[in-house]
Amino acid sequence: MNNKYHCPCCNNITLDSLGKYLICDICGWEDDPIQADDIYFQGGANYMSLNEARKIFLEGKK
Repeated sequence: MNNKYHCPCCNNITLDSLGKYLICDICGWEDDPIQADDIYFQGGANYMSLNEARKIFLEGKK
């Protein structure tokens, strides 16, 4: 069975595992476990926080 997981940013089912720095094919978010635990943290694998990236994705700006 091939389980896929939701991207923490766009919520699409695109990741083969969680917290392993995989990059979502849809929104480009790199799944950083530190940023997943603290959605306001900037400066991890992604230059913006998860909270900011979610907002931008929902606004259609990617």
